[in-house]
This record gives sequence, structure tokens and C-alpha cells, in this order.
Amino acid sequence: MILLTFRDLIYRRTRFLVVTLLAAVVFALLFVMTGLVEQFHREPFDTVEAFDASAWIVPEGISGPFTASSTMPSATMAEVDADVTAAVVTSRSSLSDGDDTSEVILVGHTPGSLGTPQTVNGRPAEGPGELVADTSLGLEVDQTATVAGVDFIVVGESQDTTLLAGVPVVFMTLSDAQDLVFRTNEVVSALLVDGEVRALPPGTVALTPDAVAEDVLEPLEGAIGAVDLVRALLWVVAAIIIGAIVYLSALERQRDFAVLKAVGSPNSSLIGSLALQAALVALVSVALAAVIQMFLAPAFPMKVRVPARVFWQLPLLAVLMALVAGAAGMRRVLKSDPAEAFSGAGA
Repeated sequence: MILLTFRDLIYRRTRFLVVTLLAAVVFALLFVMTGLVEQFHREPFDTVEAFDASAWIVPEGISGPFTASSTMPSATMAEVDADVTAAVVTSRSSLSDGDDTSEVILVGHTPGSLGTPQTVNGRPAEGPGELVADTSLGLEVDQTATVAGVDFIVVGESQDTTLLAGVPVVFMTLSDAQDLVFRTNEVVSALLVDGEVRALPPGTVALTPDAVAEDVLEPLEGAIGAVDLVRALLWVVAAIIIGAIVYLSALERQRDFAVLKAVGSPNSSLIGSLALQAALVALVSVALAAVIQMFLAPAFPMKVRVPARVFWQLPLLAVLMALVAGAAGMRRVLKSDPAEAFSGAGA
């Protein structure tokens, strides 16, 4: 029965090749959509982790330092009872490299303290007029960039420090950020703490890093829901493609199935033949899709992070989907009448 299945695939190779390629494109989009959802969820956690803080202190009534404007007196830091405390400034801004202007999230930090990012190229900002930019901006070390009308020298690059679906984070010294955002060094946006917070100043609350990341993720829930809907629709399209080819195969092979029934082949073997065809189309399509998505992902403006688990989950789900989609064709096999083998004509 397996040999007959492969012979049928070879006989109808053009059709199966076309169907496999179509399904592969659909599955490649599923890879990419899954990678986008993964990036949406991981992005804020990776960026917040770069600050290396165990807690964020913000004014009461503020859900998070990146989704709402907040200020507190710089002197508040002296009132926090914790082992290590550092002030930061966070604000939305724009950056120009002379050719393009990009939206960025500006972060001011005390050099060498909490909030100083790890750099993959160059070094952290240590003095006035210095800037560390996320690699997604495409800036080079020693390049001049303009933030809010002020020129800075790029001294380093950080990686995976973006928020709100790909908005790059740029890091500078606390005093530079205070001058740009507040025009004074008397206020900051939030405080970073490493270790236990034993006492908080009145009018402030402490947020865990996960709470800060989840707050950044909340505005993107609509976009994530839209991508999930597209993923569901892609599964439907893949099911229609594979289900249609299996049903057509069942129709065209009905006389063959009648002959096999007449010579005593059990229904399970006949259904297994179609199920094997459906599974092969699904597996080959997913294998091609894994290659195609490598070329599709770089075309997206946002980083696509396809998790490793998808490379075994998607083939498994594709086979299950193919078997369900091919159920109509398999039912057609069960209805095959052995008498058709001697009728001289197929159904």
C-alpha cells in the first residue's frame, strides 16, 4: 500500500508539487507570524532586563515608566531605603542621523550604575554628548546623531533594546537626558533598585521588572490579537489546500480503491494510503517553509524571532491538520463499492 501511495504521488507529481509549494508559502507565513508574536512578547522583557534592576520606583498612579510621563524630585532617591539605587530619565524622542529621522525612546542613566546597558560594539556612554544606540538604528561608532536638536557622538551599540514593537532605545548620561527632557537636574522619571526595598518615600510605588515589561506590552495587545487572527486564517487556508488535494486524489483513485477492496484490502489500508499522502504533503511543505521563512523574515521592519520549539510543533500540527482536512476524502474511500471494479467505469 505504501508503494502504491508513492507511485500515485509520482504519477501526479506536477499537481502535488504545485500544492506543496502553495502550502509551503502559507506555512512560511505561519513561521513569520509566530516569530512576530514571540518578538512582541519577548521584546519588553529583554529590554527591561538590560537595566539590571530588581525593582522600579515610580510615582503613584503611574502604570509604568515607558507608557506614561512621570516625574519625581531627584532628592527622592535619598529617601529610598535600599542597598543600591540609581535614577533614570525615560522619554519618547526623535533621532536624526543626517539622512533619516527615527522615533526613539531616550533613557538617561548614571554611568556605571543601574541602567547602564551592555554593549555589543564600542562602550557605554560615560560623559556629556555621548550616546549608545540599539543596533536596529544602523548607526556606527563615532557617528554623529542628533537627538531632540542636540548633537551626540555614538560611542557604543546595544542589542535587543527596543520597546513598543521595535522602537529603539538610546542611552545617554543622566545629566544629558535631564537637560533634554526637563531642562533641569532637579527631577527624574524613575528610580532603579538592586536588592530589597525596605522603605519607600510617600507617593511612590515599587514595580517588579516583569510588571514594567507587562505594562509596555499592554498597548500592543490589539496588534498581537490581529497577528493571531492572521495565523488562524493561515491554518484555514493550509487546511483547504491540503484537504482539496486529498479529496481530488480520492475521487480519481476511487476505481483503484474498488479493485483493492474487491481483492480483500481492508478499509484501514486504503484510508492509510490517503492519510500518508496528506502527511507527506504537510511535512514536505513545512520543510520548504522553514527555508522560505529565512528569506521572508529579513523583509519585515520588526525583528522576527522564531522560537526553536516551532520547528517541531509546526510539523506536528501540520500533519494533524492535514489528516483532519483529508477526512472528506477518506470518507469517500469508505463508500467505494467493490462492484465498481468490474463495472468498466469509475464513479
